[in-house]
Amino acid sequence: MSNRSRKAQVWIARRKVSGVEVLLFRVREDRGGGWHPVTGGVDPEESFIEGAKRELAEETGFDSDLGVWFDLEIELKFESRFGPAKERAFGFCLAGPGADPVLDPKEHVESRWESIDRALDLVAYEFQRDALRRFSCYLGES
Repeated sequence: MSNRSRKAQVWIARRKVSGVEVLLFRVREDRGGGWHPVTGGVDPEESFIEGAKRELAEETGFDSDLGVWFDLEIELKFESRFGPAKERAFGFCLAGPGADPVLDPKEHVESRWESIDRALDLVAYEFQRDALRRFSCYLGES
């Protein structure tokens, strides 16, 4: 499978006194628009978790060793414009308060930290909401 047919979705969380926040990115309109977690292609030689860690670094500048990873153990199989595809979801909880990410202007126009409830309202896809709900259970927020 090419990196067009395998994708990783990564929800990034940080704990604050007021509760858990997750990081959302507003995607450029010419790339589909809307609010999303980190998502990206998994290269043919990578496992899903390796692709997720690479995408985290590329899309945020965060070090994938400075937090705890969760395999959310859910996948979505779908038909992409390139043929059959599969997306696997992961969670990443930062060990510290978490800085603002370094945005790639070719992909994103904005980022913001939101409560889980607000993030559930902002994302458009049910698979993303399902992954976030599962991640919130791992974080003890359900």
